[in-house]
Amino acid sequence: MGWRNSPAQRVYSLLIQKGMRAGIDTALDLWARRRLSVPKDVDAEFNWILSPNRPAILTPPTAGPLRINWILPEIVRGSGGLFNIFRTIFEFEQWNHQNRIYVVSKSPETIKQANDIARNDYFPITSPIEILGEAVLDSDATIATSWETAYSVRSIPNTARKFYFVQDFEPYFFAKGSLSEFATQTYQWGFYGLTAGKWIGDVLQNEFQMQSSAFSFSYDRSQYAPAAAPHPAQRKKRVLFYARPRTERRGFELGILALKLVAQKLPDTEFVLVGFPMGSVKLPFAAQVIGVLDVSQLGDLYRSCDVALVLSHTNASLLPLELMACGCAVVSNTGPNVEWLINDQIAALAPPNPEALSETVAQLLNDDHLRNSITSAALKFVEQTDWTNEARAVEAGIYKGLGLTSMQSMHHE
Repeated sequence: MGWRNSPAQRVYSLLIQKGMRAGIDTALDLWARRRLSVPKDVDAEFNWILSPNRPAILTPPTAGPLRINWILPEIVRGSGGLFNIFRTIFEFEQWNHQNRIYVVSKSPETIKQANDIARNDYFPITSPIEILGEAVLDSDATIATSWETAYSVRSIPNTARKFYFVQDFEPYFFAKGSLSEFATQTYQWGFYGLTAGKWIGDVLQNEFQMQSSAFSFSYDRSQYAPAAAPHPAQRKKRVLFYARPRTERRGFELGILALKLVAQKLPDTEFVLVGFPMGSVKLPFAAQVIGVLDVSQLGDLYRSCDVALVLSHTNASLLPLELMACGCAVVSNTGPNVEWLINDQIAALAPPNPEALSETVAQLLNDDHLRNSITSAALKFVEQTDWTNEARAVEAGIYKGLGLTSMQSMHHE
């Protein structure tokens, strides 16, 4: 294990982000929860759960543009969720909405780093970013962006309506217990949902009677595009696996077992694992383990692969559309959490067991006509998507939550 992925490096990063005392406290909390399965100090770690409920008290506007307060967790690099948030904020700035970003953090040292990461690693936004404190400016809309930030939004009264930018069903991130219940409670507070896809919106409506509006996904055309020429006919076929062993919802163990069967059936296949530094994890087949790449490097990798296995046990990720845009055939698991975004016309879907997934991957590797048919249909599909249109869908959801008509909201057309 190198320095980049070592425990010492993680502690060092926490010290840089949070300062000496807060960084050491956070590192100890994480160590206790992971190694001892207990929090070091329940009251110190979770007292924010007891935040009081203060309903919105301001009068909704009669038209846009709007004053929007975004409540974010700590801003880190490489987050697909933060990409979606900052992309939306960037679009909103072009339409004259006044955005303010408040970061939930106890450490003032993080704010300079948060500004640098947001503007350099995500989008060149101009909206102010500051630590969430007692003084929050009045807004027409205050938006929670994760279950933790929903507890902060619950206590903010000086807004016209509270919203919830929901990109996944976060109770599924935890085993049944305190954390899953803490996350579940946030869907019962009357916030208006802005959901990443129809699946989450249906879950929130059916289980919690929570109103919401959905947006969908697209891809960055400057980063992802098909190869200029087809792969040489005699080259070995290449399979990519989105490997995230510490992220349960990405099905690491299931994917490894499926690819083991593929390797047994088609021993000449090359395998590439991307998405997480594997360290000392032992694999049952030969593979190139790339780890985490910069966004600028992903397009070339995707274009070099014939098939990609991307598993999602909660909401679908952005990855399938990015792979499709590069001409790589996508294999994923069946389920409404995936099929709201992709279907068997533009991808190859199989039940989430190793045998079915391996058969599907092998079929695409063996059948060039089928693989090319799927990649061609997928490319046409993704080219019809557009992030600006999805930002407009988010905007329309905010107007709907505020009770404004479309004519009152269409100020930027």
